[in-house]
Amino acid sequence: MSDFLPEGITINILKRLPIKPLICCMCVSRSWYTLITSPEFIATHLNFAIASNEGSPLLLLRRCIKKTERYDLYCDNLLFDRHFTLDFPFRSINPFFTIIGSCNGLLCLSDDRVFYMNTIIIWNPCVKKSVLLPKPNMVYNSYGSFMQSFGFGFDPISKDYKVVRITYTDFNGRLPQIELYRLSMGVWEDISHLALKYIIHNRSRQIYINGVTHWIARYLDGNDLILSFDMRDEVFGEMILPARLAKDDSQKCKELVIFRESLALVMCDESRVEYCVWVMKEYGDVESWTKPFNVNLQDFGRGFMKPLWVRKDGEVLMVTKDGCLVSCDSGAQVNYLDVPSCRSEEYLCSVHVDSFLKSVALLEKGPDFSDAITFSKLPSLQNDDRGSDGNCGSHYKRSDEVNPSIGKDNRFHA
Repeated sequence: MSDFLPEGITINILKRLPIKPLICCMCVSRSWYTLITSPEFIATHLNFAIASNEGSPLLLLRRCIKKTERYDLYCDNLLFDRHFTLDFPFRSINPFFTIIGSCNGLLCLSDDRVFYMNTIIIWNPCVKKSVLLPKPNMVYNSYGSFMQSFGFGFDPISKDYKVVRITYTDFNGRLPQIELYRLSMGVWEDISHLALKYIIHNRSRQIYINGVTHWIARYLDGNDLILSFDMRDEVFGEMILPARLAKDDSQKCKELVIFRESLALVMCDESRVEYCVWVMKEYGDVESWTKPFNVNLQDFGRGFMKPLWVRKDGEVLMVTKDGCLVSCDSGAQVNYLDVPSCRSEEYLCSVHVDSFLKSVALLEKGPDFSDAITFSKLPSLQNDDRGSDGNCGSHYKRSDEVNPSIGKDNRFHA
Protein backbone atom coordinates (compact mmCIF):
# COMPACT_ATOMS: atom_id res chain seq x y z
CA MET A 1 0.00 0.00 0.00
CA SER A 2 2.87 2.34 0.76
CA ASP A 3 4.08 2.08 -2.85
CA PHE A 4 0.85 3.64 -4.08
CA LEU A 5 1.19 6.83 -2.03
CA PRO A 6 2.68 9.83 -3.86
CA GLU A 7 6.15 10.52 -2.51
CA GLY A 8 5.22 14.07 -1.48
CA ILE A 9 2.41 12.79 0.74
CA THR A 10 4.64 10.06 2.15
CA ILE A 11 7.33 12.58 3.09
CA ASN A 12 4.74 14.92 4.62
CA ILE A 13 3.55 12.07 6.85
CA LEU A 14 6.90 10.59 7.78
CA LYS A 15 8.57 13.89 8.67
CA ARG A 16 6.04 14.34 11.49
CA LEU A 17 6.81 11.03 13.17
CA PRO A 18 8.89 10.71 16.33
CA ILE A 19 12.19 8.93 15.84
CA LYS A 20 11.29 5.49 17.21
CA PRO A 21 8.22 4.89 14.98
CA LEU A 22 10.09 6.46 12.07
CA ILE A 23 12.82 3.83 12.42
CA CYS A 24 10.14 1.13 12.49
CA CYS A 25 8.80 2.50 9.20
CA MET A 26 12.12 1.66 7.58
CA CYS A 27 10.98 -1.98 7.63
CA VAL A 28 7.78 -1.28 5.66
CA SER A 29 9.41 -1.48 2.25
CA ARG A 30 12.69 -1.05 0.44
CA SER A 31 11.49 2.27 -0.99
CA TRP A 32 10.65 3.63 2.47
CA TYR A 33 14.04 2.52 3.78
CA THR A 34 15.77 4.32 0.93
CA LEU A 35 13.63 7.42 1.47
CA ILE A 36 14.07 7.65 5.25
CA THR A 37 17.86 7.16 5.12
CA SER A 38 18.37 9.69 2.33
CA PRO A 39 20.20 12.92 3.24
CA GLU A 40 17.32 14.92 1.76
CA PHE A 41 14.72 13.34 4.07
CA ILE A 42 17.01 13.57 7.10
CA ALA A 43 17.31 17.32 6.44
CA THR A 44 13.53 17.62 5.96
CA HIS A 45 12.84 15.78 9.22
CA LEU A 46 15.37 17.97 11.04
CA ASN A 47 13.93 21.22 9.70
CA PHE A 48 10.41 20.16 10.70
CA ALA A 49 11.69 19.26 14.20
CA ILE A 50 13.36 22.67 14.53
CA ALA A 51 10.17 24.47 13.50
CA SER A 52 7.93 22.42 15.80
CA ASN A 53 10.22 22.49 18.85
CA GLU A 54 10.66 26.24 19.14
CA GLY A 55 8.12 26.47 21.95
CA SER A 56 9.32 23.44 23.89
CA PRO A 57 13.10 23.07 23.71
CA LEU A 58 14.89 20.23 25.44
CA LEU A 59 17.89 20.58 27.70
CA LEU A 60 20.57 17.93 27.98
CA LEU A 61 21.83 17.35 31.53
CA ARG A 62 24.97 15.24 31.94
CA ARG A 63 26.21 14.07 35.34
CA CYS A 64 28.66 11.47 36.55
CA ILE A 65 27.10 9.39 39.34
CA LYS A 66 29.15 6.60 40.97
CA LYS A 67 31.58 6.56 38.03
CA THR A 68 28.73 6.23 35.54
CA GLU A 69 27.91 8.96 33.06
CA ARG A 70 24.20 9.76 32.92
CA TYR A 71 22.63 11.75 30.10
CA ASP A 72 19.04 12.97 30.64
CA LEU A 73 16.79 15.17 28.54
CA TYR A 74 14.63 17.66 30.45
CA CYS A 75 11.78 19.89 29.31
CA ASP A 76 12.58 23.56 29.75
CA ASN A 77 9.28 24.21 31.53
CA LEU A 78 8.26 25.37 35.00
CA LEU A 79 8.59 21.92 36.58
CA PHE A 80 11.74 20.99 34.68
CA ASP A 81 10.21 17.60 33.85
CA ARG A 82 12.49 14.75 32.86
CA HIS A 83 11.68 13.82 29.28
CA PHE A 84 13.93 10.86 28.58
CA THR A 85 17.12 9.14 29.75
CA LEU A 86 19.65 8.47 27.00
CA ASP A 87 21.52 5.18 26.86
CA PHE A 88 25.19 6.10 27.11
CA PRO A 89 27.18 3.23 25.59
CA PHE A 90 30.82 4.40 25.74
CA ARG A 91 33.54 3.74 28.24
CA SER A 92 36.05 6.40 29.22
CA ILE A 93 39.59 6.05 30.53
CA ASN A 94 39.00 9.40 32.24
CA PRO A 95 36.37 10.06 34.91
CA PHE A 96 34.01 11.22 32.15
CA PHE A 97 33.99 12.58 28.61
CA THR A 98 34.28 16.24 27.72
CA ILE A 99 31.15 17.36 25.85
CA ILE A 100 32.52 19.49 23.03
CA GLY A 101 29.12 20.56 21.79
CA SER A 102 25.58 19.73 20.68
CA CYS A 103 24.30 20.31 17.15
CA ASN A 104 21.21 19.00 15.32
CA GLY A 105 20.77 16.06 17.66
CA LEU A 106 24.45 15.09 17.56
CA LEU A 107 26.87 15.26 20.48
CA CYS A 108 30.61 15.57 20.01
CA LEU A 109 32.64 14.00 22.83
CA SER A 110 36.34 13.94 23.67
CA ASP A 111 38.03 11.64 26.17
CA ASP A 112 40.58 14.13 27.52
CA ARG A 113 39.62 15.17 31.05
CA VAL A 114 42.84 13.85 32.65
CA PHE A 115 44.58 11.74 30.02
CA TYR A 116 44.64 12.72 26.35
CA MET A 117 43.25 9.57 24.73
CA ASN A 118 42.83 11.02 21.21
CA THR A 119 39.28 9.63 21.33
CA ILE A 120 36.75 11.94 19.67
CA ILE A 121 33.22 10.72 18.95
CA ILE A 122 30.25 12.16 17.07
CA TRP A 123 27.16 10.48 18.53
CA ASN A 124 23.42 10.51 17.88
CA PRO A 125 21.89 8.91 20.99
CA CYS A 126 18.39 8.83 19.49
CA VAL A 127 19.28 6.47 16.64
CA LYS A 128 22.25 4.89 18.47
CA LYS A 129 24.70 5.72 15.73
CA SER A 130 28.17 7.15 16.19
CA VAL A 131 31.41 7.88 14.38
CA LEU A 132 34.84 7.46 15.95
CA LEU A 133 37.09 10.12 14.46
CA PRO A 134 40.62 9.18 13.37
CA LYS A 135 43.50 10.20 15.58
CA PRO A 136 44.40 13.90 15.09
CA ASN A 137 47.74 14.82 13.56
CA MET A 138 49.11 16.42 16.74
CA VAL A 139 49.49 13.89 19.55
CA TYR A 140 51.75 13.86 22.61
CA ASN A 141 54.20 11.32 21.20
CA SER A 142 55.13 13.75 18.44
CA TYR A 143 54.85 17.17 20.06
CA GLY A 144 55.05 16.83 23.84
CA SER A 145 52.76 18.74 26.21
CA PHE A 146 49.96 20.83 24.75
CA MET A 147 46.55 22.32 25.45
CA GLN A 148 43.64 21.81 23.06
CA SER A 149 40.27 23.39 22.34
CA PHE A 150 37.52 22.01 20.10
CA GLY A 151 34.61 23.36 18.11
CA PHE A 152 31.75 21.35 16.59
CA GLY A 153 29.09 22.47 14.16
CA PHE A 154 27.21 22.09 10.88
CA ASP A 155 27.85 23.58 7.46
CA PRO A 156 24.35 24.46 6.16
CA ILE A 157 25.55 24.71 2.56
CA SER A 158 27.48 21.45 2.16
CA LYS A 159 25.25 19.72 4.78
CA ASP A 160 28.40 18.51 6.48
CA TYR A 161 29.36 18.24 10.16
CA LYS A 162 32.78 19.55 11.11
CA VAL A 163 35.12 19.51 14.09
CA VAL A 164 37.88 22.11 14.49
CA ARG A 165 40.77 21.43 16.88
CA ILE A 166 43.12 24.16 18.09
CA THR A 167 46.28 22.97 19.81
CA TYR A 168 48.70 25.16 21.77
CA THR A 169 52.19 24.00 22.68
CA ASP A 170 53.37 27.33 24.11
CA PHE A 171 52.56 31.02 23.87
CA ASN A 172 56.05 32.33 23.25
CA GLY A 173 55.34 33.59 19.77
CA ARG A 174 54.41 30.17 18.38
CA LEU A 175 51.01 30.05 16.69
CA PRO A 176 48.73 27.09 17.45
CA GLN A 177 48.22 24.15 15.17
CA ILE A 178 44.70 24.06 13.73
CA GLU A 179 43.06 20.95 12.30
CA LEU A 180 39.68 20.54 10.65
CA TYR A 181 37.70 17.31 10.38
CA ARG A 182 34.86 17.02 7.85
CA LEU A 183 32.52 14.09 8.42
CA SER A 184 32.02 13.69 4.66
CA MET A 185 35.76 13.20 4.10
CA GLY A 186 36.77 11.39 7.29
CA VAL A 187 40.25 12.90 7.67
CA TRP A 188 41.92 15.73 9.57
CA GLU A 189 43.20 18.63 7.46
CA ASP A 190 45.87 21.02 8.70
CA ILE A 191 44.60 24.61 8.39
CA SER A 192 47.27 26.22 10.57
CA HIS A 193 47.93 28.70 7.78
CA LEU A 194 44.97 30.69 9.15
CA ALA A 195 47.50 32.06 11.66
CA LEU A 196 45.28 32.31 14.72
CA LYS A 197 46.65 35.02 17.03
CA TYR A 198 44.32 34.49 19.96
CA ILE A 199 44.40 32.31 23.05
CA ILE A 200 41.26 30.35 23.83
CA HIS A 201 40.75 30.01 27.58
CA ASN A 202 41.58 26.54 28.82
CA ARG A 203 38.42 24.39 28.61
CA SER A 204 36.31 27.31 27.44
CA ARG A 205 32.99 25.86 26.31
CA GLN A 206 32.07 26.35 22.68
CA ILE A 207 28.68 27.55 21.48
CA TYR A 208 27.35 26.82 17.99
CA ILE A 209 24.74 29.18 16.55
CA ASN A 210 23.94 30.53 13.06
CA GLY A 211 26.41 28.17 11.42
CA VAL A 212 29.29 29.50 13.54
CA THR A 213 31.17 28.13 16.55
CA HIS A 214 32.20 30.57 19.31
CA TRP A 215 34.62 30.58 22.25
CA ILE A 216 35.75 33.09 24.86
CA ALA A 217 39.33 33.93 23.90
CA ARG A 218 41.96 36.55 24.60
CA TYR A 219 44.15 38.83 22.56
CA LEU A 220 47.84 38.48 23.14
CA ASP A 221 47.70 41.90 24.82
CA GLY A 222 45.32 40.54 27.45
CA ASN A 223 41.82 41.74 26.45
CA ASP A 224 38.98 39.23 26.10
CA LEU A 225 36.87 38.73 22.98
CA ILE A 226 34.60 36.17 21.34
CA LEU A 227 36.49 34.10 18.77
CA SER A 228 34.35 32.52 16.04
CA PHE A 229 34.81 29.88 13.34
CA ASP A 230 32.44 29.90 10.36
CA MET A 231 31.63 26.28 9.48
CA ARG A 232 30.69 27.21 5.90
CA ASP A 233 33.57 29.49 4.92
CA GLU A 234 36.04 27.79 7.30
CA VAL A 235 37.51 31.06 8.53
CA PHE A 236 38.00 32.59 11.96
CA GLY A 237 36.49 35.87 13.05
CA GLU A 238 36.05 37.92 16.18
CA MET A 239 33.33 39.72 18.07
CA ILE A 240 33.85 42.44 20.62
CA LEU A 241 32.45 41.96 24.09
CA PRO A 242 30.48 44.74 25.76
CA ALA A 243 33.01 47.50 26.43
CA ARG A 244 33.03 47.12 30.18
CA LEU A 245 33.72 43.37 29.90
CA ALA A 246 36.52 43.32 27.34
CA LYS A 247 39.35 44.27 29.66
CA ASP A 248 41.22 41.62 31.57
CA ASP A 249 39.48 41.00 34.90
CA SER A 250 40.71 38.04 36.92
CA GLN A 251 37.69 38.25 39.22
CA LYS A 252 35.19 37.53 36.46
CA CYS A 253 34.24 34.22 34.85
CA LYS A 254 32.65 34.43 31.39
CA GLU A 255 30.60 31.63 29.82
CA LEU A 256 28.86 31.61 26.43
CA VAL A 257 25.36 30.14 26.16
CA ILE A 258 22.32 30.38 23.88
CA PHE A 259 19.30 32.34 25.11
CA ARG A 260 16.13 32.34 22.99
CA GLU A 261 18.09 31.58 19.82
CA SER A 262 20.54 34.43 20.52
CA LEU A 263 24.19 34.40 21.52
CA ALA A 264 24.46 35.23 25.21
CA LEU A 265 27.15 35.69 27.82
CA VAL A 266 26.85 34.84 31.50
CA MET A 267 29.40 36.52 33.74
CA CYS A 268 29.89 35.93 37.45
CA ASP A 269 32.41 37.08 40.00
CA GLU A 270 34.91 34.76 41.61
CA SER A 271 32.79 34.37 44.75
CA ARG A 272 29.85 33.13 42.61
CA VAL A 273 27.39 35.37 44.47
CA GLU A 274 26.74 37.89 41.70
CA TYR A 275 26.14 37.30 38.03
CA CYS A 276 24.72 39.07 35.01
CA VAL A 277 23.48 38.01 31.57
CA TRP A 278 24.33 39.85 28.35
CA VAL A 279 22.46 39.08 25.12
CA MET A 280 23.43 39.98 21.56
CA LYS A 281 19.97 40.78 20.16
CA GLU A 282 21.17 41.12 16.55
CA TYR A 283 23.73 38.48 15.74
CA GLY A 284 27.04 40.03 14.73
CA ASP A 285 26.04 43.55 15.79
CA VAL A 286 28.22 44.43 18.77
CA GLU A 287 26.08 47.51 19.38
CA SER A 288 23.13 45.24 20.17
CA TRP A 289 24.59 43.86 23.41
CA THR A 290 22.03 44.33 26.19
CA LYS A 291 22.02 43.27 29.84
CA PRO A 292 18.51 41.97 30.70
CA PHE A 293 19.30 41.44 34.37
CA ASN A 294 21.91 41.39 37.08
CA VAL A 295 21.42 39.16 40.13
CA ASN A 296 23.06 39.29 43.54
CA LEU A 297 22.81 36.10 45.61
CA GLN A 298 24.62 37.53 48.63
CA ASP A 299 21.86 36.35 50.97
CA PHE A 300 22.57 32.73 50.02
CA GLY A 301 26.27 32.92 50.80
CA ARG A 302 28.98 31.40 48.66
CA GLY A 303 27.23 28.12 47.98
CA PHE A 304 27.08 28.34 44.18
CA MET A 305 29.36 27.21 41.43
CA LYS A 306 29.44 28.70 37.94
CA PRO A 307 26.23 29.13 35.90
CA LEU A 308 25.36 26.24 33.58
CA TRP A 309 22.71 27.62 31.19
CA VAL A 310 20.11 30.34 30.68
CA ARG A 311 16.59 28.96 30.36
CA LYS A 312 13.98 30.24 27.91
CA ASP A 313 12.23 32.22 30.69
CA GLY A 314 15.51 33.95 31.60
CA GLU A 315 16.25 31.94 34.72
CA VAL A 316 19.83 30.75 35.12
CA LEU A 317 20.59 27.11 35.90
CA MET A 318 23.32 26.72 38.50
CA VAL A 319 24.71 23.92 40.61
CA THR A 320 25.37 24.42 44.31
CA LYS A 321 28.46 23.16 46.11
CA ASP A 322 26.18 20.53 47.64
CA GLY A 323 25.39 19.25 44.14
CA CYS A 324 21.82 20.58 43.96
CA LEU A 325 20.56 21.93 40.64
CA VAL A 326 18.84 25.28 41.09
CA SER A 327 17.14 27.83 38.87
CA CYS A 328 17.63 31.53 39.73
CA ASP A 329 15.38 34.28 38.40
CA SER A 330 16.16 37.96 37.95
CA GLY A 331 14.74 38.73 41.39
CA ALA A 332 17.30 36.47 43.08
CA GLN A 333 14.63 33.88 43.79
CA VAL A 334 16.31 30.47 43.98
CA ASN A 335 14.22 27.42 43.07
CA TYR A 336 15.60 23.97 43.85
CA LEU A 337 14.85 21.50 41.05
CA ASP A 338 13.80 17.92 41.63
CA VAL A 339 16.96 16.36 40.20
CA PRO A 340 18.97 13.72 42.14
CA SER A 341 22.27 15.19 43.29
CA CYS A 342 25.61 14.24 44.78
CA ARG A 343 28.33 16.11 46.67
CA SER A 344 31.33 14.34 45.20
CA GLU A 345 33.92 16.40 43.36
CA GLU A 346 33.60 14.14 40.33
CA TYR A 347 29.86 14.83 40.20
CA LEU A 348 30.26 18.60 40.55
CA CYS A 349 32.87 18.73 37.78
CA SER A 350 30.78 16.57 35.47
CA VAL A 351 27.53 18.57 35.55
CA HIS A 352 26.95 19.97 32.07
CA VAL A 353 23.87 21.52 30.45
CA ASP A 354 23.31 22.14 26.75
CA SER A 355 20.42 22.52 24.34
CA PHE A 356 19.36 19.38 22.48
CA LEU A 357 17.15 18.58 19.51
CA LYS A 358 16.21 15.00 18.67
CA SER A 359 17.01 14.11 15.06
CA VAL A 360 17.82 11.19 12.75
CA ALA A 361 21.24 12.53 11.69
CA LEU A 362 23.70 9.69 10.95
CA LEU A 363 20.81 7.35 10.14
CA GLU A 364 22.25 6.92 6.65
CA LYS A 365 25.30 5.19 8.15
CA GLY A 366 23.78 1.72 7.68
CA PRO A 367 21.08 -0.71 8.84
CA ASP A 368 22.76 -1.69 12.12
CA PHE A 369 21.31 0.53 14.85
CA SER A 370 23.62 -0.82 17.55
CA ASP A 371 26.72 1.19 18.23
CA ALA A 372 29.60 -0.53 16.49
CA ILE A 373 32.40 1.39 18.23
CA THR A 374 31.30 0.87 21.80
CA PHE A 375 33.23 -2.25 22.70
CA SER A 376 35.77 -2.84 19.98
CA LYS A 377 37.42 0.40 18.86
CA LEU A 378 37.88 2.64 21.89
CA PRO A 379 41.38 2.83 23.42
CA SER A 380 42.11 1.22 26.75
CA LEU A 381 45.04 1.42 29.17
CA GLN A 382 46.54 -2.01 28.67
CA ASN A 383 49.93 -3.08 30.02
CA ASP A 384 51.68 -2.22 26.78
CA ASP A 385 50.41 1.35 27.09
CA ARG A 386 52.02 1.90 30.49
CA GLY A 387 55.51 2.81 31.52
CA SER A 388 57.65 0.40 33.52
CA ASP A 389 56.63 2.15 36.72
CA GLY A 390 52.99 1.20 36.16
CA ASN A 391 51.95 4.72 35.22
CA CYS A 392 50.52 5.65 31.87
CA GLY A 393 53.13 5.89 29.15
CA SER A 394 53.78 8.94 27.03
CA HIS A 395 50.98 8.04 24.61
CA TYR A 396 48.43 8.88 27.30
CA LYS A 397 49.82 12.12 28.72
CA ARG A 398 47.88 13.81 31.50
CA SER A 399 45.99 16.79 30.11
CA ASP A 400 46.83 18.81 33.21
CA GLU A 401 50.56 18.32 32.66
CA VAL A 402 50.84 21.23 30.30
CA ASN A 403 53.45 23.90 29.83
CA PRO A 404 53.22 26.25 32.86
CA SER A 405 52.78 29.19 30.52
CA ILE A 406 49.70 27.46 29.08
CA GLY A 407 48.07 26.09 32.19
CA LYS A 408 48.48 29.03 34.54
CA ASP A 409 45.09 30.51 33.63
CA ASN A 410 42.84 27.80 35.01
CA ARG A 411 39.91 29.70 36.45
CA PHE A 412 37.78 28.66 33.49
CA HIS A 413 38.15 24.94 34.12
CA ALA A 414 34.89 23.05 34.41
